[in-house]
Amino acid sequence: MNVVVEALLWLFLGALLSVILVIAYDFIFFRKFDLQDAIANGNVSASVFFGLMALGVGLVVFAVLLSPSANTILEDLVSTLAWSIGVTFVATVVFYICDKIFLPKISLEEEIRKGNVAAGVFSGLIYVLVSVIAVSVILT
Repeated sequence: MNVVVEALLWLFLGALLSVILVIAYDFIFFRKFDLQDAIANGNVSASVFFGLMALGVGLVVFAVLLSPSANTILEDLVSTLAWSIGVTFVATVVFYICDKIFLPKISLEEEIRKGNVAAGVFSGLIYVLVSVIAVSVILT
């Protein structure tokens, strides 16, 4: 495959995967509010949280693309999907551990829904943190 075509394909797929995983996460886990409504109503906290989540997924795609390639683009795509979904799952577990165990006096999800920017930034950075650790694992 032409290098330029493959690069554009990965650019499109990486960005699309990031957005799809964020929307899926919103649908599966954040049931107390609708992301689209929150953004439409100017909830900066929700925008920051989900934007940082998408950045985390993008970092994972970045690492998979930098790692040694498999033989086919299909195998690379499967690897990218597996890592992205796996990292999102682990980050979600870490988010809930932080929310329920380390910060028992507040509900991060509820605070994000109410527009608490600090909660949105902190929660989003959990996803970036887990993604950065995953990047180091992928690249070693």
